[in-house]
Amino acid sequence: MPEGLKEAHRLNDEAVERCYRSTPFNSDEERLEYLFKLYEKMIQEEKEKGTLFEAEKKTRKKK
Repeated sequence: MPEGLKEAHRLNDEAVERCYRSTPFNSDEERLEYLFKLYEKMIQEEKEKGTLFEAEKKTRKKK
């Protein structure tokens, strides 16, 4: 991986950590696991509210 791209990834990882934790993640795997759990929680909340894929539902009705 080119050094510039590697540095961009590192900076992005640091930004994510600042948004969600006061201490750094121990590994990329830990970071991904944490973010996917947040995503799953968000999806579940959207399903419960009935707003998930609302645009998709409207599109299907028009056909």
